[in-house]
Amino acid sequence: MPRQLLRQLNSTSDVTHLALGNSLMAAGFKAAAFDADIKPMRAVGFNAALGATDPVEHLMLLRRVLRRGQTLTTVIYGFFDFQLTEPPLATNSDLIGNRAASYYLEPDLALKYYEMSPRDRLEFSLMRHVPIMVERGAIWQKVELMRRAMSQLGMPPVAINRMGQVSDFAMLEAGSPAAFTAHCDRSIAEHAKLSAPILQIIAESKAHGARVVIVEMPMHPFHQRTFYSLPAWNRYRDYVRTLVEQAGAVYLNASDWIERPDEFADHLHLSASGADDFSRRLADYLRDSNAANSAAPAAPLVLDPREIELRSSLETPSDLHRQPRRIVESPTCLDRRPD
Repeated sequence: MPRQLLRQLNSTSDVTHLALGNSLMAAGFKAAAFDADIKPMRAVGFNAALGATDPVEHLMLLRRVLRRGQTLTTVIYGFFDFQLTEPPLATNSDLIGNRAASYYLEPDLALKYYEMSPRDRLEFSLMRHVPIMVERGAIWQKVELMRRAMSQLGMPPVAINRMGQVSDFAMLEAGSPAAFTAHCDRSIAEHAKLSAPILQIIAESKAHGARVVIVEMPMHPFHQRTFYSLPAWNRYRDYVRTLVEQAGAVYLNASDWIERPDEFADHLHLSASGADDFSRRLADYLRDSNAANSAAPAAPLVLDPREIELRSSLETPSDLHRQPRRIVESPTCLDRRPD
């Protein structure tokens, strides 16, 4: 799957809007609906999200796009629950399936950002050179599909959607509202930070002139009622929103955009019609926010009074005439510290 995605990416020119994330964004972002609805803005959307992947792989895919040129204007990163603040822990056995991309996309980046034991780091460094070990997940997938098919002989059929077996995704939700509340409160109490690869995604995107929109993905009404209606989630959301904005990205709460249960394939993933609705609404949001940003007057430059005095001493009258600017002195500037 990652190699197929890379081939599609290589054959797509002038990408302007890049969607990143795991299976929620992979199922939820429809480039065709997005591109059509964002007009008159010109857009070439591309969905580079991959199921069962982590921010480390998402960073690798972003860097692949950034190396191709300067057309990218917006990075759209989808998440749910606590994915933004979870540390990038990994063992070598975790890196199978789509996560095996770490072996061949940018293995040095994987070693830099994944928190691995010395033994796992050594295994990773050796296995990346052995193709059968890199692709071992493809073999295991066939075995697992056969095992599941045999286990269903004579049994009632299990629910399956385009992302996989529905019961598998149910296990990704918290065990109870109490456990969810405890996770929220613990994250705040321990001053959890955005994970290092998330921060790097924001930093590298901004360095190439692209804005980053962190999207709290649409959630099934069950997930909304059970978890996102809790006061603890509102506290955690506000906490993470602050972290995202301090890093220079935009936080977009789209968790309640899709209200009908029949527009979800399960409690986490949108159906095809739900994905169309989400993509069109996302396009509307980005088009309108872009227009608002373009129409807004430039913010005045706020300088420390000491910097004003220094600049005045260095500039000649001709310099001031040639480079006029607005300076607003603020008595609170002396108390400000760099973020």
